[in-house]
Amino acid sequence: MTAQQQSKRNIKWVEGLRGITSALVIATHLARALDFPLFWPADEKDAPPRLLQLPYLRIPFQGRIGVPIFAFLTGFVCAYKPLKLAYQQNNTHASLMSIARSAFRRPPRLMFPAVIATFFSFVLSCFGAYTTANRCDSFWVRFDAPDTKTFPQNVRRLFRALLATWTSTENVYDRHQWAMRPLLIGAFQVYIVLAATIGMRFKYRILVHVLLCAYWWLNVGHLTETFGSNLALGTLLAELSQHRPTQNWIQAHQRILTFIVAPILLIFGGYIGSYPHEKENYAKWSLDLLHWLVAKDDEGSRGSFIVPKGAHPGRRCTSFFIQSVAISVFLSHSLQNLLSHRLLTWLGHHSFAVYLTHGTILRTVGMWIVYGISGQPWTGPGRNEDGSPKEPEYLHPKSGTHKIVAIIIFTAVTYTAAWAWMKWVDTACARATQWLEKRVFEDDSEEKSSFAEKGYANGNGHARNGSAAPLKFSEGDKQSPP
Repeated sequence: MTAQQQSKRNIKWVEGLRGITSALVIATHLARALDFPLFWPADEKDAPPRLLQLPYLRIPFQGRIGVPIFAFLTGFVCAYKPLKLAYQQNNTHASLMSIARSAFRRPPRLMFPAVIATFFSFVLSCFGAYTTANRCDSFWVRFDAPDTKTFPQNVRRLFRALLATWTSTENVYDRHQWAMRPLLIGAFQVYIVLAATIGMRFKYRILVHVLLCAYWWLNVGHLTETFGSNLALGTLLAELSQHRPTQNWIQAHQRILTFIVAPILLIFGGYIGSYPHEKENYAKWSLDLLHWLVAKDDEGSRGSFIVPKGAHPGRRCTSFFIQSVAISVFLSHSLQNLLSHRLLTWLGHHSFAVYLTHGTILRTVGMWIVYGISGQPWTGPGRNEDGSPKEPEYLHPKSGTHKIVAIIIFTAVTYTAAWAWMKWVDTACARATQWLEKRVFEDDSEEKSSFAEKGYANGNGHARNGSAAPLKFSEGDKQSPP
């Protein structure tokens, strides 16, 4: 099997990785809602850690992991098709048209489903479905759930939320949509880079991608490690996945890459990625990471390569782990085959639906099982007899068994809802987007007629038969046809 055939066959690993990510998002939010101390290295300082608080095992439950993977996949997927056209067909025009169409499709394919998910949450809020979530003892669930409003207030809040999702990222009906705007912006960053570099020689395009990776990593701005850095890496790996010499080299060194390089990256990256959300001083291993990565002393943080001064330690460590995983999978065909399993690809196909539906289901069905559907008994805030503020008496879980039952039912309902979403809602959104695309873009026959009308056909201009001049690659840059 040639390197190109291997790469083509294993592109399904992208979908498998997306499927694992959706499951990790569920695990993270269950931990936030039902057992927040899992984000710490131990329940108390110097106390023995629980199993899921240990390094490596804590990664699925400590948060920060889902969105960076989605950012990496956005960079890879948005760049893959245009680069494939450039490499295999040597056609600049086809590549640029692919970028244009993808850029047009991206906003409605994100916005239409997000609006529908927000509307469902709005309807539930109008019927008081979040009462239990507003009164439970989990501060994260209370923050995540929209508070009770009258119907006119809910309607006004709905329109504000629909706008704020794409401006300030604040959607009170579904706060998990905070990542939608940065991912949309990130996709357009990828399109701009592709359009600007599609005519460059291979080595200079790679130089641009590497410089972008370095820029976003050294940039300590808000969430640069979560989005910018992973988007740039995804674009770089999409480029290398189309480059025949690179794929031939990877194929020739599979044993050392799979059994030595990839495990080293995963082990080292996983330990760094285990950096806790907070309470680093609760365990020796996390305190050592704090001193090593953040270099915190009496004078403050001196920073390090992994966590530059001024960066967010937790997000930086998670991003480092995600990039270690991405590079390992890119280098190892065995990992690609593992991620190409049909169960994982099924999960990946439903991942966006899971992302949009799981929060609403957790705040309703999940909380109803753990705390009760009525939200009673409830004592709200007020004043004590001496006039001092009186804290509300929040609802407590019925039992540990109720939590286990809630996790099982919540997971089953979420994936059932995701299946239904993909079957009906996402299909309708895709058709609406396709209709818009057909209305806006010329098809191939119309495009050829347009070129002919302008005198560009039959040798009278710069292109022939509706195509622009082919993109020139050196012999080392070309891909053989499939």
